[in-house]
Amino acid sequence: MKKQAIKYLAILLVFTVFIAGCGQTKDQEVKANKDTVYKQGQIVNVSGLKINMENAKLLDGDGKENAVVQFNMKVTNGTADVRSFTSLSLVVKNEDGKELDIYPAENVGADIKAGDSISGPGFYKVKGKGPFKVTYTDPDTKKSATWEVKIDK
Repeated sequence: MKKQAIKYLAILLVFTVFIAGCGQTKDQEVKANKDTVYKQGQIVNVSGLKINMENAKLLDGDGKENAVVQFNMKVTNGTADVRSFTSLSLVVKNEDGKELDIYPAENVGADIKAGDSISGPGFYKVKGKGPFKVTYTDPDTKKSATWEVKIDK
């Protein structure tokens, strides 16, 4: 009876470790890898800035000539120093690889104190269709991360 209980306990322990190790939860971050395209909602650490491309909304029309796409993001400074971030430094490309132009609006940008976060939008003029590839490159280290972002319906 004791051997059987130990056997079941060992199986339960192995199963628990396996389940705990599977996948990444939404709140876990990964280090930036320039060869990886991350999913919308994935938190990526680019040189200490933890960036989450949360979602995208289509504004001013439904795919028409003057449409604007709003990308919403959250950026947390995971370093001991003040770091700057602006959505104006993002490069956004459509499904065909064509770069979108920045739309002049209240784009997010600030100096972020150690441990603090900012949230806000970046606005771009729509060209073509998504999904869109949004790339952030750290101006100091040149490390980058790219997300594939789809427009919420």
